[in-house]
Amino acid sequence: MNAEENKTSQLTPEQLLKMLDIQMDTMRSKRTQSSNRHTVRILSITLTLMILFGAIFVLMNMLDDLRGGRPSAVQTTGENTGR
Repeated sequence: MNAEENKTSQLTPEQLLKMLDIQMDTMRSKRTQSSNRHTVRILSITLTLMILFGAIFVLMNMLDDLRGGRPSAVQTTGENTGR
């Protein structure tokens, strides 16, 4: 262990600065990767929800058409019966 301690104590300030720069670069790259992952995750969840709501809307309209809930465009009233 003394050999390792001697190596670290023999580092020059320039070497220490280089090591610090390398560590800071790795931390920056990890931070940007993390923020990119969050952005992709949020976008994928939003897109999934939009597709889900669109599918529910289409299914509700199809169900409404099958029930006959919408009135037809031509309505017959009792006034024009031909009398």
